[in-house]
Formats: sequence, structure tokens, C-alpha cells
Amino acid sequence: MPLAPLAVAFAAGIALAPWIAPRAAWALVAAGLAATVLVLVLGQAAHALAPLLAAIAMLGALRATPAPLAADHVGRLPLPATARVEARLAADPIAWAPDRARLALDVESVDGVPRSGRISLGLYGPPPPLAEGQRIVVDARLERPVGFRDPGVFDVAARLAREGIHVTGSASATRVVPLEPPAPPWPARVRRFALAAFAERLPPASAGLLGGLVLGNRTALPADVQDAFRRAGVFHVLAVSGFNVALLAGAVWTLARAAGSGRRTAATGAIVAVLGFAAVVGPEPSVIRATIMAVLVLAAVLLEREASVTNSLALAALAILAARPGDLLDPGFQLSFAATAGIVAAPMPRGTMAAALAVSLAAQLAVLPVALVHFNQLSTVGIIANLAAVPLAGAATVLGLLAVVAAAVGDLAAAAAFGAVWPLLLLLRAVAALAAAVPGAVIRLPAPGAGAVIAYAAGLGGALAAWRWRARRGPCRTLAAGATLALLTAAALAALPILTRGDGRLRVTVLDVGQGDAIVVETPDGRAVVVDAGAGGPWRLDAGERAVAPFLWNRGVLALHATLTTHADIDHAGGMAALRRLFAVTESWDDAARPRSVGGALLTPIVPDVPGGRRNDRATMLRVEMGLASVLLASDVEAAGERALLEARIPLGATVLKVGHHGAATSSTAPFLAAVRPTVAIVSVGARNLYGHPDAGTLARLGAVGARVYRTDRDGAVLVETDGRTLSVTRWSDRSVERFCLDPETIC
Repeated sequence: MPLAPLAVAFAAGIALAPWIAPRAAWALVAAGLAATVLVLVLGQAAHALAPLLAAIAMLGALRATPAPLAADHVGRLPLPATARVEARLAADPIAWAPDRARLALDVESVDGVPRSGRISLGLYGPPPPLAEGQRIVVDARLERPVGFRDPGVFDVAARLAREGIHVTGSASATRVVPLEPPAPPWPARVRRFALAAFAERLPPASAGLLGGLVLGNRTALPADVQDAFRRAGVFHVLAVSGFNVALLAGAVWTLARAAGSGRRTAATGAIVAVLGFAAVVGPEPSVIRATIMAVLVLAAVLLEREASVTNSLALAALAILAARPGDLLDPGFQLSFAATAGIVAAPMPRGTMAAALAVSLAAQLAVLPVALVHFNQLSTVGIIANLAAVPLAGAATVLGLLAVVAAAVGDLAAAAAFGAVWPLLLLLRAVAALAAAVPGAVIRLPAPGAGAVIAYAAGLGGALAAWRWRARRGPCRTLAAGATLALLTAAALAALPILTRGDGRLRVTVLDVGQGDAIVVETPDGRAVVVDAGAGGPWRLDAGERAVAPFLWNRGVLALHATLTTHADIDHAGGMAALRRLFAVTESWDDAARPRSVGGALLTPIVPDVPGGRRNDRATMLRVEMGLASVLLASDVEAAGERALLEARIPLGATVLKVGHHGAATSSTAPFLAAVRPTVAIVSVGARNLYGHPDAGTLARLGAVGARVYRTDRDGAVLVETDGRTLSVTRWSDRSVERFCLDPETIC
């Protein structure tokens, strides 16, 4: 397997790129190549591998180093701005709701000036008919990508940058004007034809499922069905991968051989079919990997050579990473290559059932760290569920492909094909629903760090080596002991966030959830209380699921002591339903207002008495106290609510104030701030929000009382930590920390 070390070295270089300067990388490339040549000249070929791999690793680092943007790149525009954009659609629109779509645009000009680069544009309202390759003009609001900047939360801006997208935008669908009629290329036409045939001849859920199985298109698949497949550990069948490519190649090979064709003719037909399928499905890492491997294996038949699966896998990795180095961090790339490598490396027993179980186990073990890192998910039923789901998915995929061909032939053939595939789709959904309903089907855990992943990989490698050398008792026992120790080390490192909770410190984190509030209070004994959960609901990006839940899991929080929804506004309450679905919650404080002592901290809900007032003024505040430190979470309470609290003589003094109503002019009045006297003020606010928050007057009033102001739109999540005598505040965006002494006798 001569290509495997090269692929690993190249990937390692890409991973190290952020920490290696280009000049240093070039120097190491030259040194590595020179050392390789010198060693070969001296006749020591066995020692040439190390310097050669070092040089290749540095080539990977150089390939992953971002190139400067072109002078006319749209990313160099002063943003945000409203502009008229002429562009060509890089792909068909992606619609996730009847009135929501996203376009990938290759820019040609902005406000009449020639520009280059790609924009990801969100459309609001029913879009006009659009197709890949079509030129359009649109009046759009252009911005720089900003995602949730929270610990342990997916960074969408970084992902877009890896894809070469440095500008996003939004526009009304009514502002889109096609400059030419739709003329999609043939792969897009085939894809549209297939999806339309599914939608016409199958019920919506079954059509969406078949679209996922055959084309990897899940936009029409109901969210509850997708969730069932995730919980069952069989979601991979909905992502086009080697499974689909192998089925297609095998079907074409079998049909060609049955028709009397020779091996070379069958291989040629399979190669053509695989390449065409890849063009239709699109350039996903798993598709490219599977296509390259399939073509190499089939080419070996043409050349009458024996195919090396390991070399094929390594060559596919090199090809993908050379073209798109950012794919190394893509979950699809990691899952596809990890699963395939696991299946290739694992020993396979004889017998159909035993082999199927071994394949499922090998794939699940290989992808375990990837699933935990990206999704905090451990499937406990996936190994068994796959034994039923994979054959059903395979049969449905083959029949689905035949149904597409039948739909092009005529209605009678299409009716027969779709009539045959529909029961399989129903059975597959039933299997997923049954497996997902098993208690504990999915366990949510913290994402393992690099040390845990390395130890886990070493453990699997040691176990595999021990199996290979099982005839030699001494080395086998040593390897088995080392593998066991490595796996135990991996488990201990991965469990650290859970084991180290409850260290006697109070932590309050104001999360970055855009324009909204989501706050996590971690008491000294490790229990967690969530106060609001950001926006959420149908057709919205759910901050509870996408930001708050991953933050909690990666902090080692697997269950919530309590939740508090301060009021019903969507930017505070929208994400709470997702949290209650994903976590066991002991208490709900939504309608209670009595002090509670939780693990060494005193938590006191405060409800302003404003009869008939606005909902904001009747929102619940929460005061958290420990030692000399206190935190007041002011929700969206405005002037009338603040006045009611002052008149009722409610104790309001606090070290830290989560500023009311995102820093609006109608909150944080001077008398209220004089009563609170905060040392630290935190504004939870969305970048480029439409309301002008935070108000300049509010910021001036906070400065007048001596408060140090932090803002989630600039600082990302703001983390407050205290032992009751000192207090530290961390800006997550740049990891900077400021410390405040609350006790004059304590040294900070």
C-alpha cells in the first residue's frame, strides 16, 4: 500500500497548516526533498521515506494555506452594503421551505463593476423558476459571514471560508430577475427529472426518502423522519456514498454479464454509469471518494490487474485533498474515509450474517470519534439496526434507480417500478422508527479532544495488530495490553468534562445566539440551569439545537437541573422546545418566582409587577448570588418594569448585569443602573441587527456607572466565572480574559 503513507502525510500537513508559516513550509519541503535525494544517492533507500513524507506533509500545509483574495473579489468590498449583483447560479437552488431558499452565486458584477467570487444568498418568499448555470440579477443585502461563536459550537463562518465563500447575503425573492431562460446542464436535468418522478408517483414522505437514498437529496424528507434515522444510527443511507456507487456499479456489471457481455465491456459500462451518477449527484466528498475507488477497481479489470482497495482509498484521499484541502475538516469526508478504512482493515469472518455484523461493527467503531466530535452522538442500536436497514436501503436504491429509467420509458413501467419500491420504503421507515424508539438509542457525550482521538486510534490499531499476530503469543499479548490501555486512556480523556464538573465555582455564560438571549448558569456543584434558549421554531435556525445544546454537551452537561423561559418572545423562548427534547429536565421555573438554593448558589427569580403592561415589562429576571459575586439577568424588561422594581424596593445590586432588551434605548434607565451598580455589563445582541441595538444612549449610561461592557455581537460568548471572591470574564472570540477582585484582601 505505497500510497497510504503519502495520503496520511499530506492530510497531516493540511491539519498543521494554521501553525506553519509558508516560508517555513517551503524551507522544510526543500530540506525534505534534498535529504531524500541524498539518502538515495548514498544507497540508503530504506531511510528515504521519512524525509519524503515530511516534504509531502509540508506540501499539504502549503496547499491548505489560503491564497490572498483577488483584487476584484467580492470579499474586498466594504460590507455590509446593499448592492445590485449580477451572477450565475453555481448550482440549483436549495429550498428548505416553500418560501425559503439558498442560492450559490458566482459573481460577475456588483453595481455594474466587474467582480469575482462566490456568494451564498438566502431568499425570502417563493422564488421564481431558477436553474444551475442561469444568469440573474438581484438587489441584495451583502454581509460577511457570522455564525454562533460559542465554545464547542459549529463555526459556520469557518466552514464557508473553507469553501471559498467570504460573503453572504439576503434578498426578497421578488428582487430576483432572470437575465436568461433556465438551461440547466444535463446532470441537473436528470436530477430534476428523478425528483419530480418521485414526487409525482409516491406519497411525500416516501418521495423524500427515495430522494435521499438515490440522490442524497433530503430537502423533501420530513424532519421527524430524518431524526428517526439519526437516532437509529442509519442516517448514512441517506447520504450518497460508496454504498450507492457500489450498488450501481454492481447492477450494471450484473446486467451486462447476464446479457452476454465480456468482463471488459461490463467494466466499461459500469465506469460510464458511475461517472454519470457522480455528475448527477454532485461533488460531495463521499461521492468523489467512492467514484475514484470504483473507477480504479473497474479499471483494474480492464487492465487485467489486481485492484488494491487500500491504494484506491489513499489515491481518492489525495485527489480530493489536493483539489479541496478544506474537505479534511468536513464531516462527510471524515465519515466516508473512516468507515471505508475501518471496513477494509477489519478482519472479516466467514458466513453472511457474521460478515454483515462485522462490517457494521467495523464501520461504527471507525466513525465513533467523528460522530462524537461533530454531533456529540453515540449510537447504541446502530450496529443491529444496520443489519436490517442496509439491505432494505440497498434494494430500495436499486429499484429507485430502475424507477427513474422506467419513468423515462413510460407510465406503465414507472407504475410497476414505483409499486415495487414503495413497500421497501415503508419497511425502511418502520425499521428506523422502531430502532429510534429504543430507550437510550442515542447517547449524547462531549466531543473528545485530540488526545482522546489519538489514544482511541492507537487502541484500535493495537487491537487490529494483536489480531493479525495472534499466532505469536508474546507480541500478541503485548499489543493487546497496549491497546486496552490506549482505549481506557481515550475513555478517561473523553469523560473529563463530565468527571470534572462541580469544582466549587459558579459559571454564567451568555451565549452568542444572534439577536436573542440564551444563558447557562452552572452552579458550584455542577448542576446547570438554562435561562432562555434563543430563537427557534418552524423554518428558523434553532439556536437551542444548534448552539445551546452543543455547548452544554461539550461542557459535560448531559441533563438539566432547570429551565427558565423569561417570557414568550420567540428570540428567548423559541429554542427551549429543542432543549426539552434533547435533555432530561428536572424542574421548570417558567411560572414560579421563589428563591432557590442550588449547589451553593442562590437563584432568585424576580417578576416586575406591571399589571396590564407590555410582555417585556412582565418578563422574569433572575438574580444569581455566590459569596461576594452576584449576577442579574434582566431579560427584556424595559423602563416600566424597572420602575416597578425600584418602587417595590427589590434588591437589585449586582456585580454583573446581563443588560435588558439587548441594550435597547427603552431599557437600562439611569435610576435602574444606579441601583444595580454593575462592574460588568453584558449585552446579548445580534450582529447587524435591524433594531439598532445596542443603543448609543444605553451604552453611555452603562459607561457612566463604571460598567465594563461586553457584547456578544463583537465578543462572541461571554463567560463569567467566580469563586465568590474574584471574578473572571472571557471573550470567546479572542479568548481574552479580564479579572476583577471582589474582596480587597484577595490577590487577583
